[in-house]
Amino acid sequence: MKKLILDTSICIDLYYGKLLKVVLQLSYEFVLPDVIIAELIEPAGELLTQSGFIEEGTSGEETNDILALRNEYIEPSLNDLFALLLAKRNSCPLITADNALRNAAKQEGVTTHGLLWLLDAIVEAKILTGVQAAEALESIIAAGSWLPKKECEERIKKWRR
Repeated sequence: MKKLILDTSICIDLYYGKLLKVVLQLSYEFVLPDVIIAELIEPAGELLTQSGFIEEGTSGEETNDILALRNEYIEPSLNDLFALLLAKRNSCPLITADNALRNAAKQEGVTTHGLLWLLDAIVEAKILTGVQAAEALESIIAAGSWLPKKECEERIKKWRR
């Protein structure tokens, strides 16, 4: 099964959209760096691991890799750089809503997708109806997510038809 590495912002968006268990029905392994599991408060990191998200750490040998990423990219949080390192190590996509992290991933040759890509996959797999996905997206927006307004409006309109 193909892995997807998630960053902090995606975990929070999934939580506010009540999509934590829903997203796990897709045919992927959803992986989070151990440092993100440790930092999450709402949702609590242990809620994610108990739900079926996979926690993955880095080795001591990778400390230099993290330091090199930090020296190269100052805008993403250090914990999000751990997500980038895991995506790079596993040769799999990074799911993020953070533009600075997305730009760093591009520089590192790592494919990125966002929350809307996940929602599209959920609807396409018929895990949720379009109306349910629109309601989830509206909850995420109401919680203060920084998703692109125009793309969100287009999806909500399409899914509510």
